[in-house]
Amino acid sequence: MSLVKLEHVSLSLGGKFLFSNFNFVINDGDRIGIVGDNGSGKSSLLRIITKNIDEHEGRVSHARGLSWQHVEQGFINQWDVATPLEILTGCLPDVIADRWKAEYILEMLEFPKEYRMLTHSQLSGGWKKVLMVAKAVLMEPDLLLLDEPTNHLDKNHLANLIRLLSDSNVISTFAVVSHNRDFLDSVTKSTLILKNRSFNLYNRSFTTARELFLAQESASLCARIEAVSEIKKLKKSAQFQRQLGVNNYSDKALQKAKQIERKVKTMESLIPDKPDSRKREISLAIDEFHARKILQIDDLTLRSETGELLLFIKSLHLQRGDRLVISGANGSGKSTLLRAILNGGSCIRVGPSVKIGILDQELSALPLDLRVLEFFTSQFKFDQQQTINNLASSGFSYADLQKNIGDLSYGERARLALLMLRLSTPNFLLLDEPTNHLDIDTQEMLESEIHRINPAAIIVSHDVRFIENVGTRFYEISNGQLRATG
Repeated sequence: MSLVKLEHVSLSLGGKFLFSNFNFVINDGDRIGIVGDNGSGKSSLLRIITKNIDEHEGRVSHARGLSWQHVEQGFINQWDVATPLEILTGCLPDVIADRWKAEYILEMLEFPKEYRMLTHSQLSGGWKKVLMVAKAVLMEPDLLLLDEPTNHLDKNHLANLIRLLSDSNVISTFAVVSHNRDFLDSVTKSTLILKNRSFNLYNRSFTTARELFLAQESASLCARIEAVSEIKKLKKSAQFQRQLGVNNYSDKALQKAKQIERKVKTMESLIPDKPDSRKREISLAIDEFHARKILQIDDLTLRSETGELLLFIKSLHLQRGDRLVISGANGSGKSTLLRAILNGGSCIRVGPSVKIGILDQELSALPLDLRVLEFFTSQFKFDQQQTINNLASSGFSYADLQKNIGDLSYGERARLALLMLRLSTPNFLLLDEPTNHLDIDTQEMLESEIHRINPAAIIVSHDVRFIENVGTRFYEISNGQLRATG
């Protein structure tokens, strides 16, 4: 049974052409992963499906009586003064009779009882995201749409989300935008890849679908090269025949030229599209220095805003080239530790020539109300052309530079933050969930850059594939202690 049908849908936003003539059907029981470059239109596609965006062309139709829930990126600030139970029970038709449903969902997602009476603003990013998913599931939708649901989730939350989405009795049909490779392989049965302003659908989970797509893309590129070469030859032949016909008054030669030109026109209409050649790089730079010791922590105690013990570190040291990966439950103190290192203190000794660069989860260094070009020109004292060149190297068009940072997609903001990190040339990196919002190609570029420059770094991440690829030392926060795991 068809739940949603898109017919000949095209979309342009802010003068940027995203995709055209897209036909797509979501059937009951589909479990679809949606992947593509940052800013390519994935989040907009979900809003088109829910009919919450009007700028598109084409037709969107829903099955009669369709109910849907959309878990968007970011958090819901309107919830900040409410508790999780108040948020969930407020969605129910009978708060008293149906309260058990809210409690059941929270139990299913292992939401601690002591956290259920905290206000939303007191929760960590991971628990906020779990609450958003819980509210959507509680509504028992026919179709669940998820936009980057794994951002901010620790490994236990991620395992719970995978278990939830794998149970067709709980959620039978969903479409999820994600850049978490292992997550997509675990929960999806088909993959929609947005690339070069068009979609390709494969009845496979992510890894296999991507292999098929890359093989198809390679074959298409080879076919294009061959076709372009053949067209050049035919054009020369047509030109020769036409010149021969004119010089010798030969109708036969002129007719032959016309036949060849018709063939060229047909071939040009069938030639595969040229791949997007826009240059997009993720590069890092570090300020070289020769000191070996980067960081020494002794007898450090970290507490929450309410005074509760989060973490005690007896001793921790970091040397040049070390990349410490820290994992742990949401709210265990990982981000608090990074902020403590940044702010310094009597228990934290940073080498005198160490220059810290931080990438935080909230991308707080980016002022959302300023234009991209305006901010970068003032921040780094570049002239306008230097700024444009740097931003272009990260894949931003001139039209993008005129936008407010807040109007960019989350992935585009993350690329801006990485560019800021490079231009500040630190020699010690603090990376808090650096793959949040980054598309898969950009994640892999970041992995390659980290290997290339070999920086000292402390990395907080729950992206299994990323940390396996970049980490050199591995720690976990558990029961208020930082313990080495490998």
